[in-house]
Amino acid sequence: MDSDSSHPERRLRVASPEAVPFLLVPEPLLPEVEHPCCVPVKSVAEAEFLAAALQEHCGLYLGARAAEFPELADWADATPLGVRVGGPWRKAPLENLSELLERVPVRNAVSEGRQAFAEGEAPPLERLDPVLVHKQDPRNVLLANGCRVGALHQFNAFTDSPEFVFDHPSEHVQGMLLTELARQATIASTHAVGLPLDWVLVLRQLTLDFQRFVHRSAPVVIRAFASFRLPEWAGPVRVEGKRRTMWVAVQGWQDGVCCFSGRLDVVSKAAS
Repeated sequence: MDSDSSHPERRLRVASPEAVPFLLVPEPLLPEVEHPCCVPVKSVAEAEFLAAALQEHCGLYLGARAAEFPELADWADATPLGVRVGGPWRKAPLENLSELLERVPVRNAVSEGRQAFAEGEAPPLERLDPVLVHKQDPRNVLLANGCRVGALHQFNAFTDSPEFVFDHPSEHVQGMLLTELARQATIASTHAVGLPLDWVLVLRQLTLDFQRFVHRSAPVVIRAFASFRLPEWAGPVRVEGKRRTMWVAVQGWQDGVCCFSGRLDVVSKAAS
């Protein structure tokens, strides 16, 4: 992990809750802390992952009770503010990966103004460039208004596509289309963090957990976290013919609630 050169003397532990948009807080302290985006942590392993995901936007707050959490205090005091992971996230995904990401509010000050979270909100949906999701027809691009919150990528979603024709209408978004949203988010997020545009991704494994129906009547936000490279300023990796295995955690949110989540394991390689 590389430190953020713009904060050479600062560490992840912050003295006041107002210091950062996302506040990592030990679970027992939550009732005592007021912050719009509190993210509870139970261990150094959880805090390390969340810090790598939220990067310069987060800090750990212990207040006057730091002595009760010595491991978290020592870790935060040794970790530069704005954790930057210049290479792949080499550790295995935490078992509670999806639950960890659910702790981070999808609607927050970092993404506010760049995404629609409720019906009628600005800005208008602007589809991604088709090359970012490996499509030729722009109408088949299901992602819009992409932005990054640390190393988390968020997109608004379209819930219909000429590629998908179902034999009956439904007020819910069909699982096949949600799966395609997850696939497109995987491709877009890995390109955003450095995968060359002329490389391809081969899907090896897909796991999705559908927790709630996704309705067509409200905006959908897709979130993705790619293990490949965090973030793109490390520069693209271009090793001709070499395969790279990675995983991408994907979630679908609506009305501030996570409706489905999962993980895609893929292999990247130079296009033949």
